[in-house]
Amino acid sequence: MPILSTVSVLAVFVVIAIHAAIVRLALRMFEYAPPMNANETAADLRAEIVNFPTSEKETLTAALFAHRDRRARGLILFCHEFGADKWSAMSYCEGLWQAGFNILALDFRNHGESDEHVGYEPIHWLTSYEVDDVQSALRFIAEHPDLSKLPLHLYGISRGGAAALVAAAENPQVHSVCTDGAYTTLSMTRLYARRWLTLFVPAWMAKLVPGWHIDMTIAIAWRISQFKRLCRYVNIESSLSKLANRPVMLISGKRDNYVLPDIAMWIYESIPGDERTLWIVPNAKHNQARSIIPQQYDGRLVEFFTRSEVDSRSDNEVTHVDEIATEVD
Repeated sequence: MPILSTVSVLAVFVVIAIHAAIVRLALRMFEYAPPMNANETAADLRAEIVNFPTSEKETLTAALFAHRDRRARGLILFCHEFGADKWSAMSYCEGLWQAGFNILALDFRNHGESDEHVGYEPIHWLTSYEVDDVQSALRFIAEHPDLSKLPLHLYGISRGGAAALVAAAENPQVHSVCTDGAYTTLSMTRLYARRWLTLFVPAWMAKLVPGWHIDMTIAIAWRISQFKRLCRYVNIESSLSKLANRPVMLISGKRDNYVLPDIAMWIYESIPGDERTLWIVPNAKHNQARSIIPQQYDGRLVEFFTRSEVDSRSDNEVTHVDEIATEVD
């Protein structure tokens, strides 16, 4: 009997220790941003500065790169990564600009020259504020006499890519969407909960934790963090099915140690239909694919947006290559 009592006490202790570790881990993932240092980029004199309101009447600023000497092939709404601003656009969009696309590069709220939302301190998780910013840019485009006439595409980097996916899912006027280094909150927290749990408890103890328990704890931490940070995180996963049979291109770096290629694969598999493409770039780290192979990167983007533009105009279904590209440097 004493042995059974001892075992029971130990079992209870183990359960409590595991639960406390998971809660602590989950809150830490939501509350602290990793060192994602975006490169500073100088202003580009080719751009015209435009402003438009959010749904809450705050002012957003954007840089409009518009061709004046020829008709544009389409309009790319560019959504920058966390910590960057509108001037980072041409680090990714130069090839698209040279190919004849207009570029509208947004400053998310609390970034660049856009207004700050009082009480909100953005981190790397996507919230309803960033989605509203993209929706506000789409309203500006729809009301613009020239931009509204162009085929519309979204292109986002990292957190900006997540915002682009959600906004595209909710707006059928968006012909296609491309992301580089995009991720979803749930898939990332699930992945790192398993990986980091061993920092708090022994490996043998971590293996005892069922998946449903981790999901439940993440959900609790999700709500607590929202309350503390005065924001609402976006369930990106619920939007992916709405992109069925829409042209979507996902780019991931094979050496990305933050957003692992597994995350891009999961997003890819969550989008129904045959119109999505996943490109895993060898030797590329997070958001660094273009710096590794700039010509090939630009060529892929131009081909993708041009093809989706033609497809949307002709209303003919074209089956895209549904495979993972792992091309040489």
